[in-house]
Amino acid sequence: MKAIIACTPKGGIGYQNKLPWDKIQGDLPRFKKLTLGKVVVMGKNTWESLPVKPLSNRLNFVLSSTQLDLPKGAFNINRLDQLNGFSGWIIGGAQLIQSAWNKINEIHLTRTFAEYTCDTFIDIVKLEYDFEMVSEETYADHVYQIWKRR
Repeated sequence: MKAIIACTPKGGIGYQNKLPWDKIQGDLPRFKKLTLGKVVVMGKNTWESLPVKPLSNRLNFVLSSTQLDLPKGAFNINRLDQLNGFSGWIIGGAQLIQSAWNKINEIHLTRTFAEYTCDTFIDIVKLEYDFEMVSEETYADHVYQIWKRR
């Protein structure tokens, strides 16, 4: 599986179940281009934070220990191994990324230059230890990196 993550320099990915920034130039179009027509896997909090549900033209899987009432195009799973045979994108949040860490072989990371107030983080040290950066593009407000498992 792959993961697509946007974070602050210290690994902040969220604040009060929302993105901590208003906009990162080019990030949402890149997210859409990478995930369109693919499987996306998210935790319940990420699902609840989406302004439009489900993400269109994608197969949406929501990992939750409770049964959720989901609209057409979204499916409730309670274990990641239910996705065996599916290749897709983990899109958040932090708990899902942590629990899926050993199943992720590639991470597409948008890292802002600015710090924002966050209450949810990914482990940047673990990322840099377990993965090797293979690509980097610098923009005005962020850097976009691709990391592959060592």
